[in-house]
Amino acid sequence: MRFPEFTEKWNREKIASILTICSGKDYKHLSKGTIPVFGTGGYMASVDDFLYEGESVCIGRKGTINKPLYFNGKFWTVDTLFYTHSFKNVLPKFVYNIFEQINWLKYNEASGVPSLSKSTIEQIDINIPCVEEQQKIATFLSLIDERIQAQNKIIEELKLLKITISKKLFSRQLRFKNENYIDWNTKKLGEVTTLVNKRNKNNEKLPVYSINNKLGFAPQSEQFEGVDSEDRGYDIKLYKIIDNNTFAYNPARINVGSIGYSENLENIIISSLYVCFKTDNTVNDNFLYQYLKTDFFNREVLRNVEGGVRDYLFYDNFARIKFGLPCIEEQKKIADYLSSIDSKIDIESQLLHKFEKQKRYLLANLFI
Repeated sequence: MRFPEFTEKWNREKIASILTICSGKDYKHLSKGTIPVFGTGGYMASVDDFLYEGESVCIGRKGTINKPLYFNGKFWTVDTLFYTHSFKNVLPKFVYNIFEQINWLKYNEASGVPSLSKSTIEQIDINIPCVEEQQKIATFLSLIDERIQAQNKIIEELKLLKITISKKLFSRQLRFKNENYIDWNTKKLGEVTTLVNKRNKNNEKLPVYSINNKLGFAPQSEQFEGVDSEDRGYDIKLYKIIDNNTFAYNPARINVGSIGYSENLENIIISSLYVCFKTDNTVNDNFLYQYLKTDFFNREVLRNVEGGVRDYLFYDNFARIKFGLPCIEEQKKIADYLSSIDSKIDIESQLLHKFEKQKRYLLANLFI
């Protein structure tokens, strides 16, 4: 794929011939300032000095080696990140696009934490068009980048909106107007939930699911590259059978939101390590699910976990947690409102995924 006005052959060059690679340095001796410090995880701090000023493309030396960074201005990088300068007949933004397209993990030099060496990067061969075509490609891809950044901002603002409104709703600072809504009752979770522990004793070949903090219930094969528990030789007779309208959480990871609600899913199995429960008819399940995703609940989790090396929240301690419960009509109103924000986040996230997919396609096809 090329722009029609360009027909010249691209030149084959080693990275060492088009730019200079330098290692970052420790910044702990610097005082706090306004100059950004970058590491393999992105922005880290602000200091009062800089290593380099101008356009640069950074790539991980150790750790996250497959996420290049472009920056224009004064900056500092830590020693796990390489930065580049002195570009020869090549535009920094185009170099960034090339670095995005390279499979850096292929050049990993360590068996543990991924790492790259300067010499390895320098010897990689890449194709370079004329400066005019570089500019055309870089400008085109920058438009996609700007749209992705804007989409990320929309999603983050919606997430912040939900956090803000959730705090006000569950703290009762904000309530829906209705003269029939009564005061909230304080309940223990054990008063409105029942432990579920139905085992797969007949060794039925049912779909195997896991719980994660993004999707809740998710097919286990999607989390483990097409391999589920049965493929790994686990005894699925010990697994729990899940019907619809069932909650399940990982007692060792509930503090990071590892909880799911089966809703319409049924006749699936999950690992015996998960705690499963159902609610009674005084609770709107969506209301409870929204509450279980709040900071209010997470603070209660931290107060009730037990364990040594790792903290756990088993059902007995979960059942002791107190929370505010409004009438069923107000529960539904709150749940529906917060779910509407979730739906908007899902729609915007799907759009972001399309933009990212589009960019991956262009990166794979715009470079000869």
